[in-house]
Amino acid sequence: MVLVDDIINEREKAKIHFIKIQSQKLDYLGEFKENIIAALEKQEIERNIIHNEIKEAMNDSRAVLLKIRRDIEFDSIKPYIDEAEKIGLRYTLVDDITFRGKIGLVVVSQEALDNEDKNVVVESATKVFTDAGLSEGFIYAEGQKICPEHYKELKEKLPEYLDKFEEMNFFDRLFGKVCPIDRFDKKER
Repeated sequence: MVLVDDIINEREKAKIHFIKIQSQKLDYLGEFKENIIAALEKQEIERNIIHNEIKEAMNDSRAVLLKIRRDIEFDSIKPYIDEAEKIGLRYTLVDDITFRGKIGLVVVSQEALDNEDKNVVVESATKVFTDAGLSEGFIYAEGQKICPEHYKELKEKLPEYLDKFEEMNFFDRLFGKVCPIDRFDKKER
């Protein structure tokens, strides 16, 4: 009798696994999670900031396709499309009423990756900076020169992000350059 129970249990486990895998495909724009190098939520795409983690994933030698949800405004997805064209990565816009969740973009590998326990969704840039006690303005200032005060603050709280910013110098200040973080913070008040 135990043998029959084991067979039934194995059969049920297989069904549950199949349903779980099919459910994942609805979350990851029709792709299996094991084939996803990186994913980005719609909200992050709509910030109109290209995420370096996605650029790195697109440049990964295993990347074969960039899938983007069609219901995201074109101006928001254009930087990712431009990057894909620049590096020769195939891309496609997808829409399906069965897609669910927040995922708006995935970088797909042809081969299965060992990412079962890994979170493939890129963390919100806002969350990274605000969790460290920094202004949300850092997100919008990436790739620009920032004032020495904010540069020092970044150096203390998130030193791994220093390479994404430059420190303003005396001449920048002399010629009237304003720190983009100060400008953002002033606008937000």
